Amino acid sequence: MNYLNDNYQEAIKSNKKYQDMILNMQKEVDSFMQNFKDDPSINSEWGHYYFCNNDGGRLIFDLNKPHDHVCEVCHKNFKSEIYDGVWVYFYRNTAILTAWKAAAIYKALNEQKYLDIVKEIIGYYATNYTKFRIHNKEREVFDSYDEMKWGCGRILPQGLNESIIAIRMISALEIVKSDLDKDFLDMIYQKMFKEMYLLLKPQVNQIHNIRCWNNSAIGVIGLFFDDKEMIDFAFNGPYNIRRQLREGVTKDNFWYEGSIHYNFFTLEGVSNLALFSSIYNYEFGSEIRILHNMFVEAYHYAFSNGYFPNPNDGWPSINLKTYEYIYQVALKIFGEDDVVGQITKNILANKAPRTTLPLSKPYYYNNEISFERLLLNTDIDFANYKEVKQLTKNYPNSQFGMLRNDNFNVFMKYGLNGPSHAHPDIMNIEIMYKDKLISRDMSNPGYQSKLYKEWFKKTVSHNTVVCNGENQTKTSPGKCLVYDSNHLAAEALDVYNGINYKREIELLPNGIIDKFNIEGNNKFTADYLLHLENDITISDLNLEDASLNYKQNGYEHILDVKKVITNKDELDIVLSQGSYKYNLNISLKGKELYILKTMDNPVNKTRTSILIRSYNQKAEYQIKLEVM
Repeated sequence: MNYLNDNYQEAIKSNKKYQDMILNMQKEVDSFMQNFKDDPSINSEWGHYYFCNNDGGRLIFDLNKPHDHVCEVCHKNFKSEIYDGVWVYFYRNTAILTAWKAAAIYKALNEQKYLDIVKEIIGYYATNYTKFRIHNKEREVFDSYDEMKWGCGRILPQGLNESIIAIRMISALEIVKSDLDKDFLDMIYQKMFKEMYLLLKPQVNQIHNIRCWNNSAIGVIGLFFDDKEMIDFAFNGPYNIRRQLREGVTKDNFWYEGSIHYNFFTLEGVSNLALFSSIYNYEFGSEIRILHNMFVEAYHYAFSNGYFPNPNDGWPSINLKTYEYIYQVALKIFGEDDVVGQITKNILANKAPRTTLPLSKPYYYNNEISFERLLLNTDIDFANYKEVKQLTKNYPNSQFGMLRNDNFNVFMKYGLNGPSHAHPDIMNIEIMYKDKLISRDMSNPGYQSKLYKEWFKKTVSHNTVVCNGENQTKTSPGKCLVYDSNHLAAEALDVYNGINYKREIELLPNGIIDKFNIEGNNKFTADYLLHLENDITISDLNLEDASLNYKQNGYEHILDVKKVITNKDELDIVLSQGSYKYNLNISLKGKELYILKTMDNPVNKTRTSILIRSYNQKAEYQIKLEVM
């Protein structure tokens, strides 16, 4: 197998969109190279700093304004040394992507200029590699590999980021390898890639998504340069890639950290190594089937409109098309006729718009054609495919399940496999009707954002129950009790000390029933929350100003608290969402009902949220949502 599609030049010449993509990349590469300049004495900063503390919006990277950092939401211009350092992070990523694009252009057009650009950019970083100081995202600097703490990079602030650009550089070099002279290859190997190995090797010390990237970078470098020590470390070392897949992926074929984004992030790193293993005829191992099955299952736990549920850390409103570029790599590995190849075509056929990632962004031309599609699968007819029907599935080892019928999808998370990237939201649900999300998990902005800690990673911002105004403390698995195509029931013990949860979801032909039972050793205040999408309005209710009497753990960010005045044991609320209307029936006996305004992601939008409060040693909630 070759990296580039075997029919690469001819396929581009016969496809107007690919031709336009190449021309557009030429303009981007030429523009960047007019002022390409870097300085190894300047350290980069962590990308997660690049978010607005006021609203969680991402700051805009402007290639021509290294000291201006404008929020995409509130448009405030931030100025600081740290943000300048994050600009450097984005600049260096752009430089490496530019080299990759230049390699693709060279092979499409045979213009020597673009081969020279590949050599200029990668040659610069190789020549100066050891002049870049060893540093980490905590802004610490070290003099040697022996002294450094875990997580360091040189060009970029983490070993993770260094691994990502290493793979991108090798990908660029692989495209033009036959046109590179031995002296150049020897130079970049000795001065940079061997040093990268020394940097990354001690960081591979546990089962984790970042260590998958480290292993993959080491393995890809090793395969490209035929460095047997690197290859052996990546595939047979103490925490090698095969072990990462065997131990880090659940029996449900989902990455153990329980995040949709980190599942795909892991897939991206590992699939690059699998691709290079295929190119260099190296036996990846039986674990390749785990990788294959992860791509298949990921398709089935998406909602029917292509959007993903969002348990735990990640990015908001991501969908299958967001990650189509990774599926293109899998298609190259497993083939067009494999189910993964057909799933890739189904993803492209979905009419939903592609949503983007704020960090480690892939390259899409006009938000339509992925770079990986252009390079790897240039001559494939993506309009010719077989429908792959999404299935109702339960993933008990991954702690969630997806119920679906012709009208409704409900996703429920009922436990955790540990604290890594976990959110305190045991028994959280997300709901979709037809093509509309009724209630979704917001995920989070960047980890250094103030609101990430104060709102997005608090129990009260999720569709679950909060006890005594505190965050849930449980980070261990729950247990699925019942599962069939229309019914999911699960329990979690000691969600709070001495307080047990049980939730049961039943799908109706045109609705859902949600039963949530809680029992404790002592009386407690329990708040059931259902956060509605920001395009949903509710019917007129008899309301009065109120207070929830909590001022921390996210409650301080709740806006406009209103108590519903009613003496009914059941109340019907009409929800309107565009042309859709729903009736929400709420059991209220012995309970209080509140209507709130809460922050969306980003927080320039607000959601209407429903809170049902109970005071007792036992709480039983029931709601019924039906289409009108």
